[in-house]
Amino acid sequence: MSLELSLYREVTQTLSSSLQIETALKACFAELQPHFPADGIYINLFLPASQEIQSVAVADANGAKQLDRRIALTEEMCQLLQDPDRPLVRILTDVHQDPVTYHVLSQVLPQARSVVQLRLKIDDTHLGVAALYATKEGAFNNRHAELFRQFKAPFSLVTAFNLQSRNMLADNAHLASENRALRRSIAGQDEVVGARNGLKTVMEQVEAIAPLESTVLITGQTGVGKEVIANAIHQRSSRTGKPFIKVNCGAIPDSLIDSELFGYEKGAFTGAEKRKQGYFEQANGGTIFLDELGELPLSAQVRLLRVLQNRTIVRVGGVEPVELDIRVVAATHRDLAQMVQTGDFREDLWYRLNVFPIDIPGLNQRRQDIPLLVHHFMEQLAPRLGFKQLPAISGEDMMRLQNHAWPGNVRELVNAVERAMIQSRGGPLDFRFLSCPVAGHAIPESDGERPVIIDPSHATDMLVPLDVMTAKYMEHALRLTGGKIHGPGGAAERLKIHPNTLRSRMKKLGLL
Repeated sequence: MSLELSLYREVTQTLSSSLQIETALKACFAELQPHFPADGIYINLFLPASQEIQSVAVADANGAKQLDRRIALTEEMCQLLQDPDRPLVRILTDVHQDPVTYHVLSQVLPQARSVVQLRLKIDDTHLGVAALYATKEGAFNNRHAELFRQFKAPFSLVTAFNLQSRNMLADNAHLASENRALRRSIAGQDEVVGARNGLKTVMEQVEAIAPLESTVLITGQTGVGKEVIANAIHQRSSRTGKPFIKVNCGAIPDSLIDSELFGYEKGAFTGAEKRKQGYFEQANGGTIFLDELGELPLSAQVRLLRVLQNRTIVRVGGVEPVELDIRVVAATHRDLAQMVQTGDFREDLWYRLNVFPIDIPGLNQRRQDIPLLVHHFMEQLAPRLGFKQLPAISGEDMMRLQNHAWPGNVRELVNAVERAMIQSRGGPLDFRFLSCPVAGHAIPESDGERPVIIDPSHATDMLVPLDVMTAKYMEHALRLTGGKIHGPGGAAERLKIHPNTLRSRMKKLGLL
C-alpha cells in the first residue's frame, strides 16, 4: 500500500474517532507530524452571515483544545474567501502574504510563521480551512501541499458536521430558553404584580377584553409596565401558545420601517438575497404588540391603517397580498388625541386603535404595590446576582421606597432594587441613595390633597376625616407586611383584628 493511501486511511479513521473535534484533531496531527515539518494544526470556520472567522480547534504535540474565538472580517476579506478562484491548497511561506490569514492568526496563533492551507468546501460552499502551521518561515514545499490536498474530503466532512452540530446546539439552547420562558409565562399567567391592588381596575379590563378579538390601546407613562399588560392580554386570549411578537416602533429607522414590519421579497433591493418575513407575518395566528406607536411617521401610519382595515400586507418588492390572522395590541406614552389635533397622528388610525383603551396608572398612584414589586424583583435578580437567599429590607427603607416620586415608574424601581442589591454585599438593602421621606413623615396624597400623618406624634391641629386616616393606617400596615392580610406576621395579626373584619373594613374603604 502506498504512503498516500496508508496515510489517507489513518487520517480518515482518526478524524472520525471522536465526537470531540479537539480529540480527533490531536490524533490526526499525530499521524501527520512524521510527514510534515509542522508544529501544529488548526481548523477555522467561515461565517458569512456575521462576517466572521470562528476558530474551532487547534492541536500540537503537547495537546489540543477546542476554541470558540470569533474574529470579525471586513467586507473585502469576505469577498476574498468566497472567490471561486481561490486555490484549494496553497502554501504561505510567510503568513503576511495573505491578509485574511495574517488577520486571523495574529489573534489566535501569533507564533505561526508559515502555513499550508486546505480550503474546505461542500457543494461549492466555502466552509473554512484546515491548515498545518510552522513557527518558522518557508517550512512547507509543493510536495507537502500535494500530500495535504488528498485530505480535503475527510476534513470537509468533519468541519461540516461540526458546523451543523454547533447550529443544532445553538437551536437547542434557543428552544430551551423559549421553553423556560413559556413555563414561566404559564406558571405566572395570573401573577401580574398588583393585580388585586393598584392594578385591580386594569386587570378587570384585561379579563373583559382578552377573550375577544378587539384591538387594544394601552396608555401610560414610560416604565409603567405596558408590555406586561399586553402579554397578560395575549396569555388570557384564545391565541395563547401562538406567537407574541413585540415591536418597538420608536427603535426602527424610518428607512427600514416597511421592510421590518411587512417583510420583503428576494431582490427587492440591494442585499435582499432571500425573502424575509416582517413582524406582522411573524405574528400570524397570534398577537403583535406595537410599543411606542406614537413614534411612527405619518407615512407608516397610512400603511398600518390598511393592515388594520384589511388584515393583509404586501411585502416590499411584492405584488400579492398576504392575508393575516392577527390581533393588534398597541401602546404609547404619548397623548395621541393631542397628536391628532396637531396633525402628528392620523385621526382615522386613532379611531381604529382606540377601540378599547386601557390606561395604566403610574407607580406613585399605586404605592401599595411597591412592597410586592420589590419582593418580585428581588426574586428575579437574586440568581443573576449570586444571592442564595433574599436580602432583608427595613421598615424605614420600605417607607422610603413608598414615598419616592418614581418618575421612571416600575422601570426605575427595578433599577433601584438592583443597585441596592449590588451594594448590599449580602446585608440588608439600603435605599438612602433615593433621598426621599421615611417613616413617620407626611405622605402626600396622589390627588393633591393635604398630607395624612401616619404617626400621631407628628400630628397638628389640622385633622382629616377618620375614614381617610383609617384607610391610610391600613395601607401602612399592608406595606409593612408586604400585602399579607392573614396568617403569622400578617396585617390582621399586627393590628390585633380578625382577618375577616379587616377584609370587611378594607372593602368598605375601597382598599379591596
